[in-house]
Amino acid sequence: MKSNNNVTILTTTETVDTDYDYGSDYPEYDEEDIYKKVYNVSTRLNIYLQMFTVVSNIIHLTILTRKDLRSISIFMLMIAICISDIVNFFLDFYQAAVEIMWLPNVFPGDVTTCLREDYTEVNPGWQAINTVTAITRRLSVWLAILLVLIRTLSVMFPMNQSIQKLVKPKAAVWCISGAFMFWLVYSAWPLVTFRIFWLPDNLNKYCQKFSSNNSASRYLLVAPAELPYLMSNLGFMEGIIKVLPAILYPILTVLLIIELRTIKKRRQNIKKEDGDKSDNTTKLLLFMTIMFTLSEGLAGVLDFLLYNLEALMEWNEDVSYWIITAQYPITNLKTLNAASHGLVCYLMSSQYRDVVAAVFWENPTCFGRNKQRIQKVDGTHTAFSRSTKTRMSRVSNS
Repeated sequence: MKSNNNVTILTTTETVDTDYDYGSDYPEYDEEDIYKKVYNVSTRLNIYLQMFTVVSNIIHLTILTRKDLRSISIFMLMIAICISDIVNFFLDFYQAAVEIMWLPNVFPGDVTTCLREDYTEVNPGWQAINTVTAITRRLSVWLAILLVLIRTLSVMFPMNQSIQKLVKPKAAVWCISGAFMFWLVYSAWPLVTFRIFWLPDNLNKYCQKFSSNNSASRYLLVAPAELPYLMSNLGFMEGIIKVLPAILYPILTVLLIIELRTIKKRRQNIKKEDGDKSDNTTKLLLFMTIMFTLSEGLAGVLDFLLYNLEALMEWNEDVSYWIITAQYPITNLKTLNAASHGLVCYLMSSQYRDVVAAVFWENPTCFGRNKQRIQKVDGTHTAFSRSTKTRMSRVSNS
């Protein structure tokens, strides 16, 4: 298996001897060293977190796709993020489960090949899994950036007609489609270098001596042997792609919080209950920002360090080992961040809470009642049932 930043070239010629004690080659690092402990704990923990993330996001998707939410642009973006997370973490879980032999490898490939030296055989199944994983991971992150950007602009410029068009469902469809196409091209462009070879016509020098043996006759999906090296040189760009969202997201969130507080001060007749709710919203926004910045920002910084790992190894070998090991706890943070989306949405959105109540605690037929449908007002969306309005009026009169 050969990994790089944009696409993973998985060969079928590399196998692991499970009976061989690789630790004997490195006596200075026994089985109980701290690096291995961090790796074992983090990877096992992440498998369970991935299962929880997939299940929680399936429930989250069930709520988002209800009729009352799926026509709202913000929730349409959330649906796309949710689907991306489900696909991404399910495929990640499957790869990890295969590595520890929890699940069978449905794409085993062949042990040996006689392919010529300037090309490397690619396992089509695993190549597809890694490409889809790369696309959905980046798509989820940048759709989150678009979501907070649209929310911030719509709050800062409520009277701007051009900005208010961004909250329309049509704009959400264009944003999702555009982001998907961009990351599809970015993540999958190395596939254009792949070729399909007929093995007897592309044997290496050693196997040419036995070319009369037709048992090796088959088609192979191959990639240029220098492609992994070429892609590894793009590690700096991958670091930028991961760090940039961690910079943009906090900036947009801070602008949104400032604008919300400004609006709060302008409303002289605001109730104390609304003020408490605004404070809770601010805390939740800060929580989301911290989680996002830690998971994506640390991953981006780590990519920069891994890109310069050889130089770091010469400078301090222990530091380089810690850098390699740090990627596993950071992966746990990313998984936790994705798992929290449904909970944060429930705590922040009254529309979402109304739908959850209707699905799990109230009669599902309440979705057919006109008074409980979500109403659109001045380009923004509010959801109040008749009972909610009644409670508000009682509070005002008391």
